[in-house]
Amino acid sequence: MSRRRHPHQHRKDSSPQRREGGSHAPRRDAPPQGEFIMGRNCLEEVMKRAPGRLLEVYIAESRDEGASRPGGRRADISERLRELRVPVREVARRDLESIVNSDSHQGVVARVSPRSYLSFDDLVESVRESDAISILALDGVLDPQNFGAILRAAECFGINAVLWSKNRGSPIGPVVSKVSVGASELVPLCVVSNLHRALEQLKEAGAWIAGTMISPDATPLDTFEFPEKSVVVMGAEGEGIHQLIERGLDFKVYLSMAGAIDSLNVSQATAVFLHELAKQRRQKQPLKVT
Repeated sequence: MSRRRHPHQHRKDSSPQRREGGSHAPRRDAPPQGEFIMGRNCLEEVMKRAPGRLLEVYIAESRDEGASRPGGRRADISERLRELRVPVREVARRDLESIVNSDSHQGVVARVSPRSYLSFDDLVESVRESDAISILALDGVLDPQNFGAILRAAECFGINAVLWSKNRGSPIGPVVSKVSVGASELVPLCVVSNLHRALEQLKEAGAWIAGTMISPDATPLDTFEFPEKSVVVMGAEGEGIHQLIERGLDFKVYLSMAGAIDSLNVSQATAVFLHELAKQRRQKQPLKVT
């Protein structure tokens, strides 16, 4: 395959569409089975975007009568769930913790049907057909806190899809959904068997692969111009990008540091890179004021 020229086309609005994807209270020794989300923000996003996924919602018993006062957030959520005819159960907080193995549930856990994922074939087709597309690829990011924070950044900065290998990524569980503040239910997700092979196919479809890493031949982020069809690869903390994937990169980009602490964690670094990508997109296609 002949070497491609670095494209500099104006972006058109042709990015792939984002996809959406009566029992007794659970006992501590027999928590309900299935897929769960937790946290108020995440639940509200699902109620708004994909209410049909909600199977049952568990809300912590309130010891404060004012917690369900009219106009309160808890009361608003309960009322909306009644309108959607979703079963709601009040349970002890310790029962919520046993369901999701976490005490960060904010008093709300929901059992949901599995969300839809973007097929890799559809992603490749979107790369071929789009004039501009932004994809985030995660290589070995296993920590659910980082994974959730990365999905939040991806949604905030308009990433069209997040891609990772099923063997080298975090499952989308309650912790990821909570930390992502609902972004795990909004941003298109694509899971593949082999990330290296997937990136090669995206290159063949017209995308350019930019890996974030420190290297003598890397370009500083503040001087790098992202191609219209970009895949940004983020590696795991400590390990970085896998060597096989590194060999297939079109560009290596690093973040210049000015403080005494010379590194960010992977979710913070991802947010910085995606912010720069989004800024360049806006500069090429200014927002229209109506």
